[in-house]
Amino acid sequence: MILQHLITFCRVVETGGFSRAGELVGLSQPAVTRQVAALEADLGTPLLDRTSRQFRLTPAGELVYERARRMAASVSELREAVADLVDHDRGRVTVGAVTTVGVGILPPILAEFARQYPAVRVMVKAGRTAETLERVLQGEIDVAITPTPVAHPRLKSIPLCSDPVVLVCSPVFRAKLQDPLPLEQLGQVPMISFQAPSRFRTFVDAILEQHGIYPNVTMEFDSHEAVSLMVEQGFGVAMVPRSAVAGDLASGRLVQVSVAGLQSIARTTSLLVKRESDARQPAAENLQRMILAHFGVTEK
Repeated sequence: MILQHLITFCRVVETGGFSRAGELVGLSQPAVTRQVAALEADLGTPLLDRTSRQFRLTPAGELVYERARRMAASVSELREAVADLVDHDRGRVTVGAVTTVGVGILPPILAEFARQYPAVRVMVKAGRTAETLERVLQGEIDVAITPTPVAHPRLKSIPLCSDPVVLVCSPVFRAKLQDPLPLEQLGQVPMISFQAPSRFRTFVDAILEQHGIYPNVTMEFDSHEAVSLMVEQGFGVAMVPRSAVAGDLASGRLVQVSVAGLQSIARTTSLLVKRESDARQPAAENLQRMILAHFGVTEK
């Protein structure tokens, strides 16, 4: 069985005629007829019912068409994947990002990448840390940005930058607090928090517990954006990554609160890729280099 015969048969079915199918595959009508006849001879059964002016698919023809259509699509995808692999100026790259850090980091990098490689298709998949790690391991993501380094034998984690965790509140609420805020009072003020259980909440709670502080959590949300919004409305304070509230701090919607005696808290934003990268597309390699260059990091 010749693959081209299957493709030609699909075009005959889709166009409803041998002549129009020939135009699509670059063959004459007699050549198309011979290919379909050869396919029927190979399978040992008619695929088209020609008893009427408008041919119809036989039951065997319906089965062959569905299977052949999928095979033709797979071949097309294969050709495209190979072309993407060898051509540095085209291809496809999928970026994973933990939402809390991806929103603040990726936009300027992806904008520059699109300018330099306009033919590369970029897909972004945001999610939580565990979900992002699994996608990298399964090969669904080429490059990922995570809020913390990751230790895994099949993954390479490259530190990019330090992302401080800061205490913030609204300017009106700040006027009610001492400056700096005494450490012991941190457990008394209403705290708007990222929901538990989560890596960020566990990380922050563990640091505060080391100082004997148990936050008075009055609200919990599943995004830093929601936390920041409620803090902006004056419902309390929040411990958040600076990257998540950089715009709010710059605009004055939120202000940072100093806490006397509280150690500096920070996470290390990291780049994550699979170690076995022999089959990685040039597009993914180019994006990885651009991310590292953006942060002035040299891969070791």
